[in-house]
Amino acid sequence: MAFDGDYNATQLNTRKRKFGEIKKAEKPNKSHMMFSKGTIGIFNKVTELSILCNAKTALIVTSPNNEFYTCGYPNCDAIIQQFLTGKDTIEDNEKKKQEEIVETLRLEYEAIEDELKKLEEEEKNLQAINNAAAKSDSILSCWWNDPIDDMDLQSLEEFKTSLEKLRLNLGSAEDEKKLMPTLQS
Repeated sequence: MAFDGDYNATQLNTRKRKFGEIKKAEKPNKSHMMFSKGTIGIFNKVTELSILCNAKTALIVTSPNNEFYTCGYPNCDAIIQQFLTGKDTIEDNEKKKQEEIVETLRLEYEAIEDELKKLEEEEKNLQAINNAAAKSDSILSCWWNDPIDDMDLQSLEEFKTSLEKLRLNLGSAEDEKKLMPTLQS
């Protein structure tokens, strides 16, 4: 079969989408519904185009009832304000957001730094206790192995709460160990 360029061209022309005649809707409800659907479609296309082209856009549409509808990317009011005044307010807002993020991160950094200092102090204290125990040639006794016969009521209650905390910590540590193989998979 031979290639016929004219045949393919006419075939492509017949595949084009054909639109009917545009006429005003008879019923007001139908008119409003058609306006709503059309407006949503146009707004979606404007937003997509703005994102794809990295452009700032604003669209103002009036309804059959003379109501205004706006759509803009990234912010309709800021785009209109920029158009009217010539000043870019979007960049100012982005700078403020970035400054807020930097301030938040700075505060988090300071909090972490304070925690690190506390942990270093605790580590020094533990090291000092271990050094003292090593010099005295005694093994540190575990508090849960202490005899309870000579304890008073308050000491026994503190001992009980300490044992309960230990039990909870061991239980959560055990649960974490059980979850580790599933998380690594």
